[in-house]
Amino acid sequence: RFSSVFPSLNMAVKRREQTLQDYKRLQSKVEKYEEKERTGPVLAKLHQAREELRPVKEDFEAKNKQLLEEMPKFYSSRIDYFKPSFESLVRAQVVYYTEMHKIFGDLTAQIDRPGLSDEQRERENDAKLSELRALSIVADD
Repeated sequence: RFSSVFPSLNMAVKRREQTLQDYKRLQSKVEKYEEKERTGPVLAKLHQAREELRPVKEDFEAKNKQLLEEMPKFYSSRIDYFKPSFESLVRAQVVYYTEMHKIFGDLTAQIDRPGLSDEQRERENDAKLSELRALSIVADD
């Protein structure tokens, strides 16, 4: 998910993977020469393969060490990345629900007038509905 936001992290992981593949390829080459019979040409090729392996191994170990040190820092810092957005969301929800509470409180106060019985409220509602039905813009169903 963060690859579009943090492309350098994604590239570092890809470079490490590429170096790991190179390292494994050269390591298998060294192991192949070690398994062969110890003759002059094989020993020369084994020495050459080990010389090729050494810088690749050091490069892989350096990249791996760097990622092992930096990835935990990155993952712990992602909280700092999301915290402002989360705080804004919570604040927006508080404002919304506060306004809704005020509106519903006002509506309840208007509807819930003291001293009216259920029958009186029902007659009042029927009268208002009759007025609405009597309007010319209301179709009869």
